Amino acid sequence: MKRIAVFGSTGSIGVQTLNVVRRFPHEFSVVALSGGGNTGLLARQICEFSPALAASVRQFSAPDGTRVFFGEDAAERMAEECEADICVMAISGLAALPPLMKIISRGCRIALANKEAIVCAGDIVLSAAEASGSEIIPVDSEHSAVFQCLAAGRKEDVKRIILTASGGPFYSDASVDLDAVTPEMALRHPTWNMGGKITVDSATMVNKGLEIIEAHRLFGIKNVDYVIHPESIVHSLVEYKDNSTVALMSYPNMELAIQYALTYPGRMENAGVRAFDFTRSLTFHAPDEKRFPAPAIARRCTEIGGTAPAIYSIADEVAVSLFLKNRVRFTDICGIIEEALSINEIERSFGYDDLLRLADETANYFGRKFGVKL
Repeated sequence: MKRIAVFGSTGSIGVQTLNVVRRFPHEFSVVALSGGGNTGLLARQICEFSPALAASVRQFSAPDGTRVFFGEDAAERMAEECEADICVMAISGLAALPPLMKIISRGCRIALANKEAIVCAGDIVLSAAEASGSEIIPVDSEHSAVFQCLAAGRKEDVKRIILTASGGPFYSDASVDLDAVTPEMALRHPTWNMGGKITVDSATMVNKGLEIIEAHRLFGIKNVDYVIHPESIVHSLVEYKDNSTVALMSYPNMELAIQYALTYPGRMENAGVRAFDFTRSLTFHAPDEKRFPAPAIARRCTEIGGTAPAIYSIADEVAVSLFLKNRVRFTDICGIIEEALSINEIERSFGYDDLLRLADETANYFGRKFGVKL
């Protein structure tokens, strides 16, 4: 039986991870859970799974039999003592980096659902994983698909990685005035059920930019492209130098990628995902980077290197927060990212403290500019 720790158990990925665990009670046992502010859900999860350890940023009355860490660094302290075979890292943002680095030092498998760790600090994370022997299996549907497609050939024979993008709610309708898009409109994703920030990121295509950076770093392949695929059936493709292309297909369901990360290299039955109907047609469209410039900005950040990808990610987090507070327009999000890139000096050597400083300075700068505390 594999021991599972879930960091971010009350979020979308964490909840779906526990759904997978429920389907295979003889394969997995939960030994640690960390949650954010939803202490009611975390308490219910502790009662159900009886982990040895738990962590929460907020105090609550925890069930007996589980040792609970409280405070802003609770997940990091839990990670120091966590005895798990597989750790699912589903904490969002840079807050994931301290517990992630602790987990990596223990040399276990990491099912990684956090983009920021790789986008902002990919060299630090991947170097530490190589040194400790930790195995990183991506959980994002696109990167899980690439990971699986790369098994079809040798890395040196890869011509390019092709990510797919649903396009979000506005891509296919040129009549939509993007300046007039409200948070409520942006949060209505046509195919995926995700958290607020990632749903807005999908609508702006910033998410695809983050995935381009992440794919380049995770797989060490420079040529990363993308195509618009509204049905979200093909999750990514790998094109080889002989012009053959390997694709991974399934109906949209994050539990499939999560389950694969837990069972790799094996596969298990999945009653939660139905088999694909091959009589259904699929469509693909070329990107429109004039209307949705975020992926092009991300590519430029990859070429610049240093802290440029981190600035892209951090500025987007600030911009989305401002948008959801109705302080900026939907179309201002990419403008804020561009402004952040222009006002910050690109650092070539940096650590976690530098990233925290960059995040604080960016939040303070735009908070003052738009008259809101971030």
